[in-house]
Amino acid sequence: FWLKRVQRRGITMSFWGYALKPGATHTPKSAQNEVLHLSQACLHKPVDGKNALEVSDDSNSYALMILEKGKTEYASFDLFFNSGKYTFRNKGKSEIHLTGYFEPEALGEDSEEEVAPKKQRK
Repeated sequence: FWLKRVQRRGITMSFWGYALKPGATHTPKSAQNEVLHLSQACLHKPVDGKNALEVSDDSNSYALMILEKGKTEYASFDLFFNSGKYTFRNKGKSEIHLTGYFEPEALGEDSEEEVAPKKQRK
């Protein structure tokens, strides 16, 4: 797979790509405290038949998309995965190219925390 570090606005991001062979699995690895942003999947030299891309963790498996020659040969995503905790599986006869990037885990971003109002003294 490819890994290229890019510095943008003080945040280091790394391009990621992987060629997932038919019937194969892959568990992405990255530096500590990074998440994988999966951006796109496309068929490489497609053959007839459906190709399912699945993602699984220790206990569950989920279908992300189905690609098929001449119909849907690529898919765009906006999905985030903790590195090393998910495995991608190609359930088809065509190679699937996955692309995205690693970025640092958001520290405090998008987190909502309710704070109880202070009691007023009379």
